[in-house]
Amino acid sequence: MKIKSILLAAMLAASCVGGALAAPGPVVMTQTSAQHWSAAFGNTPLIGAFSDIFTFTPAVPFGSSAGVYLFNLALDGNGLFNPNFSITFGASDLSGNPLTLFNGGPFPQGGVSVPNISGPLTLHITGVSNGGSYSGVLNVMTPVPEPLTYGMLLGGLAVVGLMARRRKDA
Repeated sequence: MKIKSILLAAMLAASCVGGALAAPGPVVMTQTSAQHWSAAFGNTPLIGAFSDIFTFTPAVPFGSSAGVYLFNLALDGNGLFNPNFSITFGASDLSGNPLTLFNGGPFPQGGVSVPNISGPLTLHITGVSNGGSYSGVLNVMTPVPEPLTYGMLLGGLAVVGLMARRRKDA
């Protein structure tokens, strides 16, 4: 399942090449199905150390799971690796949950999967740029109510209805 998520994130991010990516700041997530939200983000920081903060809206409900994946391809205009476009990622986190980073090899990347998260999501990315850019994708799955939840709701409504009827009869 984790491999599928990473591949999906890579394909989504790759499909955004040439498209509009959200720069640091507020990012509005797009609802792609009843329980799935996603957003693409990226930046071309100035050469040197950088610290970018993305805030995602809307806030996610308690019990949601979120996964974020970011990478730097360091490719030139001909699709060839060019170390002049590389980025080295530093300590980064999604709402306080640290990303696992891999800076070895020509394509630095990082990611994290958080199984139980809520509220407004904030992604903090730090690193050092040699003139490159990075992009990534955030995927959120909101919880699906259990059938028991609906049963408890209906039971509570029935009790409220009975109490209202008793008061009316009294």
